[in-house]
Order: sequence, then C-alpha cells, then structure tokens
Amino acid sequence: MAWAPGAGGHRGRPVRWLAAHATSPTLAGPVNRRVLWLTGQSSWSHSRLSPRQLAVLDAVAGSGWEPLRIGFPWTERAAARPYRPEPLPVASARNAAQYFAVRTSPAFRQQIARHLQTVLDRTSEHLLLLCGSTGSLMAHAALPLLTLGPQVTAVALGPVGERPTGGGWDVHVIQGRQDRVSRWGYRGSVDHLIDGRHLDATTSPAAIEIILRIAQAAR
Repeated sequence: MAWAPGAGGHRGRPVRWLAAHATSPTLAGPVNRRVLWLTGQSSWSHSRLSPRQLAVLDAVAGSGWEPLRIGFPWTERAAARPYRPEPLPVASARNAAQYFAVRTSPAFRQQIARHLQTVLDRTSEHLLLLCGSTGSLMAHAALPLLTLGPQVTAVALGPVGERPTGGGWDVHVIQGRQDRVSRWGYRGSVDHLIDGRHLDATTSPAAIEIILRIAQAAR
C-alpha cells in the first residue's frame, strides 16, 4: 500500500474508519502458525490485499504458515468489498493520515492493539507479521499495549516510522535502495538492502526470497 510524505489531510478519518470495525467479527480463525500483512490503509471501503501482496502470502504458505488473506484490521467488514487499486495520490494521502493518527491518537493506537491482540490470541505457536510501510509504526505503537502469547517474527518492509521493539519479537528490516519514502521516514538499522523503490521493493522477488528465508528459519 502506498504512502507519501506531506499528504496529511483528513487526519480524523482513520480514527472513524477503525472505530467502524469495532463490532465486526474477526476473520482470524484459530491456527498454529500464521502469516499476515499489517500495512497502511489505501482505501476506506475495504482492506483487500493487492495481487502482489497475496503472492507473498502464497509463497510463505508453502513453508507451513497459514495465510490470512485480508489486510488490517482483518475483519468481515474489511473484506466486504472486492479489491480495487486506488489512485496513487489518494492512497498516499490516506496512508499519511493513518501515520499521523498513530502518532497523535491514543484511541487509534488502542484499537490497533485490540485487533492485533485478537490475532495473537488465535495463533497458538508463531505469528509472522509482514509490516509494510506504516505497518512498522503501527506494530511499534501497539506492542506496549499487547499481552503477548505466541512467538512473533516481524518483517518491516520499507518501514515508515519506528521499528517494533520489545516483547521478545524477532524483527527484520528490508529496505529498497531507491526507497526515498522509507529513507525519509525511518532512521533505524536496516538488515537487508534490495533494489527497488517504495511501491515495488516490498513485494519484489528479492524481498520474497528474504522473507522465505526468515520464514523457514522461524519454523
């Protein structure tokens, strides 16, 4: 999902959007080992994953992980409409609005943690969390509010905002060499540098290869 600095309008919309999911049932059924995406929001009407994001899940599923094939907050409401690519400027503004909501709204951070806690509670052994762009900041903000259960391996792909720290999580950061957005918004260490910009590095063959190595090592 896209993100661009400086597109910070409609900052209250993410809070209202996430509040609307409070009573929607989760799509996270009980599993032993789960892989899912946590990213910024490109659409307020659905959280369907792109074909490229689904391809990453399919690749990891071959290593024994159960994929959750919907994006945050992983609810029935999030899957109510089919996937439709959003215009880049619109998607970028929504991602930026969500970035600022994480920074400024305690209620928004609490709701992120609530949905993530539901996923943790329904994963008995190991969660592989693919944090695309603002997803890294969302995980970082939620982590102090979580009651941890299973082992968690987080992969921050093109992170914008802090790297998740604490809670015993095993965290890996992948960044594209031409990813100016992540270089602007993230100041932490990088574990893997690959070719590509912000929108293509996170689901590139090079990124999938690294994710697969991480997933296989975490088994």
